[in-house]
Amino acid sequence: MNAEPIGQNGRRLKTWKEIASFFGCDERTVRRWEETRELPVRRVPNSARSAVFAYESELRAWLNKEQPPGTDPGRTIGAAGEMESGRSWLVRRLAARWLFAVLALTLAGAAGALWFVSAQNGTGLGRHRPTPDAERFYQAGLYGWQSRTPAGLTQAVDDFTQAIVRDPQYAEAYAGLATCYNLLREYTAMPPDYAFPRAKAAAERAIALDPSLPDAHTALAFVDFYWLHNTAGARHEFQRAIALAPRNAQAHHWYATFLLNLREFPLALTEIEEAQQLDAESSSILADKGAILLYSGRTGEAAVLLHQLEQTAPSLSSPHRYLAVMHRARGDDLEFVRELSISAEKRRHLADAAVAAAAANGLRQGGHRGMLTAMLQVQRQHFSGLESPAYVLAQTYAGLGDRAHALQHLSVSLARHEPDAVSLNIDPLFTSLRQLPAFQQLLRTADVQPNGN
Repeated sequence: MNAEPIGQNGRRLKTWKEIASFFGCDERTVRRWEETRELPVRRVPNSARSAVFAYESELRAWLNKEQPPGTDPGRTIGAAGEMESGRSWLVRRLAARWLFAVLALTLAGAAGALWFVSAQNGTGLGRHRPTPDAERFYQAGLYGWQSRTPAGLTQAVDDFTQAIVRDPQYAEAYAGLATCYNLLREYTAMPPDYAFPRAKAAAERAIALDPSLPDAHTALAFVDFYWLHNTAGARHEFQRAIALAPRNAQAHHWYATFLLNLREFPLALTEIEEAQQLDAESSSILADKGAILLYSGRTGEAAVLLHQLEQTAPSLSSPHRYLAVMHRARGDDLEFVRELSISAEKRRHLADAAVAAAAANGLRQGGHRGMLTAMLQVQRQHFSGLESPAYVLAQTYAGLGDRAHALQHLSVSLARHEPDAVSLNIDPLFTSLRQLPAFQQLLRTADVQPNGN
């Protein structure tokens, strides 16, 4: 980056590209912010309109006006181009959008109640027809979230929120917003305790407005499982979604990954293949099919599929995340570190990037154990700031042969309702613990055993 040295007003960013990089978004977005939201961009005197600059200190001050309640105003984003940590630029960017959505959600309450009473009395007008403006924003949001990239998902939240503001009775827009927050937790550094409450509120509002909306039930099932660890509730919502819309690819897709975590491998594969037939062009469905093949022991098939996706869907982070799991379980440390680093970069996840860098240095200096020891040191630093889950520390302790600390951190992970904890029953990194009574008790606590067990 060609930004100037830091001066009295902070680093000076000299182009739209540098300003966009500071926020981790595209140039179109920051240009729009300047026009509609008073982003502090300056223009070079006596030059073309396109010659612009901005100071980091002023950009941070602009961000701080939008930070959510309870965040530390001293924790601003880092130097331009850096990936952000857990309480990230993403949280700051989306805070204002959530306030708009909450306002619209409140307004929708009375309208939704009226719709429900009318429908019960047989006098309703049927499914709500959105306004044309709202529908345009909704369609744009659908395109954005399907990218599974930080920029695409963040833009989709903006689009769905605009749809809701223009039409507070638009149930599909609330369902889209819920889906975005679920995915932002997975594909970015957004903290679960920020993403999931918003996903839950939006999904529940969508269901209140239209109980027959399958995407809303799917989004609520996701929250039930990965945040609330309510396995029975999640299964009910997934099955309800599929009953409402048997040809809904997203419902089959997310139900498949739910079943994967319960070790219901044959049914998971059936569901993901159904999703694939319904949406043959979805790279995220193929990536999760790779994960199902991987965890069910069909490693060769999984590797072929995931490596293909690295080429055909280069912006998608999940193939790299799954390949990192595969290489770590195999003991291929060089490839594990490489894939972890790529995944962190694509998700803009500072904590994972720091772990990957430490792993690379530790591997060079001390081999496999040196890698794990270096990873643990960084993970413990981020754990104290709640940016590194207890679950990943448990994985590293298990690799080092420290069963006591591994079990201790798994207990913490379950107590915190960390999303990663639902993978406890399929994670190959805990093979050495699997037969221990304490581990079996953790499985019962997590409620992630196959149906009927």
